[in-house]
Amino acid sequence: MISTSNFSLFPSDEFFTFAKRSLTIVEEKRSRIPSLVPFLDKASQQLSLYQNALERAKKNPYTPQLSEKDALRNASFMVLRTHSEAMSYRTKVGWSATATKILEVIRRHGWSATTMGYKAKSAAINNITSELRGKYATEITFLNAEELLAELEADQRAFEEISHQNVKNAPSNEPTIWDVRPSLTNSLKSLFTFISLLNSSAPTRDLTDLETVLSELIVRSLSTVKANETRSVSQKKSSTSHEVASEQESVN
Repeated sequence: MISTSNFSLFPSDEFFTFAKRSLTIVEEKRSRIPSLVPFLDKASQQLSLYQNALERAKKNPYTPQLSEKDALRNASFMVLRTHSEAMSYRTKVGWSATATKILEVIRRHGWSATTMGYKAKSAAINNITSELRGKYATEITFLNAEELLAELEADQRAFEEISHQNVKNAPSNEPTIWDVRPSLTNSLKSLFTFISLLNSSAPTRDLTDLETVLSELIVRSLSTVKANETRSVSQKKSSTSHEVASEQESVN
């Protein structure tokens, strides 16, 4: 079965590249597996709409600012997460248990939020900050993480403000990436699911090859996205670890 659960992790450009490569692979089997054609054509139409929206977005003057604000919230997220991880190793009574509560919230809503697409990341960060503010204010204060949480909230608001301007500046009569991405995602999932079902009910060499190649593409593409994101935050994370270590020494 082809896994289709992690498409939200793809940033906009990477999602386009992944979708295009996927459809190119399936296109090669068009004449040999005719039953795939309706699903393939539908996905191809959605890819074309997505490409047009992506090209319009790149011409939008707010798009570069959006990328900058996203990098800032990535860094703030990693600061809070890394700080909480470090505090979970403290042996002093209360610290590890308290930090673990914060980490559980982050894991539940988006441990790898920095690797997600803009929309999914916004949802994850908003859920994390909202729950921490609403249910774990005492724990945040105990861990000396109030400033870190406030910075993440501020960076998230700054991103959303630019995102709003980005959408506002887009042509009102043309769909945005956010409008067309769900349709492309659903079309790809339908295509992949149909391929898996066909190969399960009536396996052929072509279907097996197709399922294998697409599965490998998904794994490879997601690994690349995660590796790129790790590199982009590693420098900030390294400097943060030094700050956390210094803080541990001061409170022990």
